[in-house]
Amino acid sequence: ILAGESSRAKMIAEGLPTDRISLENGALIDQCERWPLIIDPQLQGIKWLRSRFNGENLSVTQQNDKDFVIILKEAVSSGQVLIIENVDEDIDPVLAPVLARDITKRGRSWFIKIGDEQVQYDIKNFKMFLLSKISNPEFGPEIQAQTTLINFIATEQGLGEQLLGRVVSEERADLE
Repeated sequence: ILAGESSRAKMIAEGLPTDRISLENGALIDQCERWPLIIDPQLQGIKWLRSRFNGENLSVTQQNDKDFVIILKEAVSSGQVLIIENVDEDIDPVLAPVLARDITKRGRSWFIKIGDEQVQYDIKNFKMFLLSKISNPEFGPEIQAQTTLINFIATEQGLGEQLLGRVVSEERADLE
């Protein structure tokens, strides 16, 4: 068992489906040492992560966003939770030092080189999640070595719960 009863209950309350695979994936995301790269074609993982970190210092971006590097630097330096959506099989090289956690300590502060700039690194608070909608991606070995690949493809039970959840929330909206 990767997560205790209270952790599983918290993940379910945050919107994670209750099937065993989804709960194991949630526990892996919580416990992994490397940055999680989540294969999420049905968007269950992103929905859960957005709910989980809602109200916190959350940034959501994509690699093709014109301000991607600025958002990355800000998240790293200010200790934000960073979700990078729609990751393709090729990951932007600017992420290489972040994925490798190629950080250096100067005095009491940690730094990382992003692009051509040394950026202060909030080692305690910064979190990063990479999400891909590709159902069967072929990531290169260097990406697989630097991330924890988590297959969030929904099970039948998880999809059923997601559909039932939509029906229940729509019924509640109709009653209000």
